[in-house]
Amino acid sequence: MHFTPRDGRVGDLYGVLRIDGRYQLFYEHRSTGEPAARWGHAVSDDLVIWREGAAVAGPDQAGAPRCGSVVDGPDGPVLFHSRTGEGVWRATVAPGLDGWRAEPPHPVLGPLSHGFADLRDPFVWAAGDGWRMLVAASPDAGGSAVLQYRSTDLLAWECDGVLTTGEDAGWGLPRLFELDGEWVLLLAGGDAAYAIGSYDGLGFTARAWGVFGRGSLGPAAPFLDAAGRRCVLARVGGSSWAGTLSVPWILSVRGTSLLASPHPHLDRYLVNGVPGLTATDGEVRDHGDLILRMPAGGETTILADADIVEVTVEGVSGLGAARRAFPGDPGAHIARCA
Repeated sequence: MHFTPRDGRVGDLYGVLRIDGRYQLFYEHRSTGEPAARWGHAVSDDLVIWREGAAVAGPDQAGAPRCGSVVDGPDGPVLFHSRTGEGVWRATVAPGLDGWRAEPPHPVLGPLSHGFADLRDPFVWAAGDGWRMLVAASPDAGGSAVLQYRSTDLLAWECDGVLTTGEDAGWGLPRLFELDGEWVLLLAGGDAAYAIGSYDGLGFTARAWGVFGRGSLGPAAPFLDAAGRRCVLARVGGSSWAGTLSVPWILSVRGTSLLASPHPHLDRYLVNGVPGLTATDGEVRDHGDLILRMPAGGETTILADADIVEVTVEGVSGLGAARRAFPGDPGAHIARCA
């Protein structure tokens, strides 16, 4: 149920595109013993069963690669990423997705910008007849900030100023999208955070903050499915075990909460019942061993395979993920605990 590369693990997610009627996943492919990560690619018809493509090297540039995002540009996928100390780079894909090249052969944004350093983790999306980009940055005065840029061609970028700041935050991986008449900002750093608020094209004003990811859930990559529903996939994994891909979830806003529910494409694969797993007052246990603690709320939904558990609680924001304490039954299973 959880996609994992045959000879490695899932690192950071660049995103999901829908091209020619199929979902295409772009991710950082990490293998034990390799000095540098490669870029992986997988294809799916339903967001559940993924067919792995070849993992290929990213552009041969200086600086350690960091996370970013991918968009479907006028001539195919364009992947934006940051490199330590080198700012934001742009890469285009070779025919057949068998390689990437830096285009242009230099950063599109430098690492410094008017009182901010370490520009990183670009998130790009289409807006009107152009494009917007968010980057995390470190203000000279301390804390964290999210800066915003605009472009008409995905090459030249003009700064639109500061989207939002956090005095004591350590933010990364900003993701901004519209959902249920609101705007949602996802941020990594410690617990994966979210904010619900308003966005006027320049600034974001939050009316509520919360925690989205708990346990071993990594940063989430938002995208739209074929029906126009706002979905997320995330990396699942801890420091001592390999990273894998989460199952797909659909997001919704209810008041100050950012809720997740299983994607309906999972229904055909799920078997009722998860032997050995229980959930009471937010505590998820595997044969009695505590593996995940969620806030208490309403009904708890557990999705599990033989190794990994993903959890939501009714009325509680976000998702939780954990590794099972004991090997479970193979296949995809679901349980709902009152």
